Amino acid sequence: MDVEPSLLGQKGRRMSYMLKTSDPTEWTAQRRWTLVLTTCLISFLAGIDATSITSALPEIAARFHVDDSKFQHSYFTVTAWSTGAAIVPLFILPIMEDFGIRKFYLTIYLLFMIFVMAAGVAPNFGALVTFRAFAGSFGGVLQNIVDAVAADVWKGDIGRRTESLTAYTFALVGGVTFGPVFGGVIIHYLYWRWIFYIELIIYGALLPYLLLVISDTRPKGEKSLREVREVFSTTVLRSVRLLGTEFVISTFTLWSSFCFGTVFLFTQSVAQVYGSMYGWDGYQTGVVQIAVVIGELLGYGACLVQNRYLYQMSAKHNKEGSSSPVHEGRLYLSIFGSLVGLSGGYFVYAWTSYPSVPWVGPTIGLGLVGFGVMTVVQAVVCYVTDAYASHAASAVAGNAFGENIFAAFLPLATLQIYSPDTGMGFHWASSFLGFLGLLLSCVPVVLVFAGPSIRRRSPFMD
Repeated sequence: MDVEPSLLGQKGRRMSYMLKTSDPTEWTAQRRWTLVLTTCLISFLAGIDATSITSALPEIAARFHVDDSKFQHSYFTVTAWSTGAAIVPLFILPIMEDFGIRKFYLTIYLLFMIFVMAAGVAPNFGALVTFRAFAGSFGGVLQNIVDAVAADVWKGDIGRRTESLTAYTFALVGGVTFGPVFGGVIIHYLYWRWIFYIELIIYGALLPYLLLVISDTRPKGEKSLREVREVFSTTVLRSVRLLGTEFVISTFTLWSSFCFGTVFLFTQSVAQVYGSMYGWDGYQTGVVQIAVVIGELLGYGACLVQNRYLYQMSAKHNKEGSSSPVHEGRLYLSIFGSLVGLSGGYFVYAWTSYPSVPWVGPTIGLGLVGFGVMTVVQAVVCYVTDAYASHAASAVAGNAFGENIFAAFLPLATLQIYSPDTGMGFHWASSFLGFLGLLLSCVPVVLVFAGPSIRRRSPFMD
């Protein structure tokens, strides 16, 4: 069939423009979802690199003659990763938002791959820790850019933005939770360095796809070096100010950071509990953490139900002269998730940890905690993004900083507090964490009742 040349040329120019434009409002829904879900996938895979090495810590300690008998020195490989992921995104993400995502994203992805490869060939423990710090610095950016992408792509469409943020939350927590499973399977069949080699193969295979899919999501501004410094100071200082002066940000950061740190703490406590109770090896203690992932999947499904029904129903309780859902409607499910999932899961994990109780008992506790972690982190991400819309980048950056700091240092105390000889023992250590979760469950309850008045008094909240 013949096509009129003028029409073909016009259509070709239109298609070319659509591919080049950085205005997401002119994109198809398919293209928007492709970009969002692709960045979610990379966030998930970067998270795997954060924790996959935990299943191989005994082998790494033996290879580099690291003494873990009294203190988990080998965990510094994860502490370094999470510390880098806490600090570097504070500086890099504002630049990406102002100068365009595509070039920075692809460059950071390449640097991330380089340091994953370097970790795989590290000649000594010091080099391994250093390479892991750099990998975490770039991996943390890949993990946390999704929030900005979703905000740009679905500007004005709260429903789809919420769906994107929910998918992002699962990618964020699911990746670091799946890491020990991934690492456990590999060390069962191969040498521990193959954890990094196989990750590198996966990352490399995805690179051509990213070259095609990753796009800028807003027009690139012409900024001077002075303006770049102002972006740094404004974003970082505002994040610090929000953490220090805003009740919502400080308490939410503590709440979600405890949940995020819990995922990393399990990478150590599960090995102690299941190793002592059931004589399991690194492969088995890594794979059993799939229970946490399953719990997070169930939490993801519950979050989708909340987004569609509970949140929309909250409009009936809006007393601010609007028919829109209230921000506090984001928190309903998280109250249940924090009380029953997070706290309840810890208590189940604690008091079923006996050799006489089948391994399924504490594993149910792991699944409950996974459910709680997903619902809490999702509530925090969505609430903060909505309530601090004008300052969302700074608010989310401060929250992400807290989460990664907890992930870096909370698990270092696991050996001591879970030790039956020098600490609380398996049962009371997990119970102590359950009581902390119970205390932090008060945070969303307070916000549900006092949220509107807190928002009215805040100079930052919308």
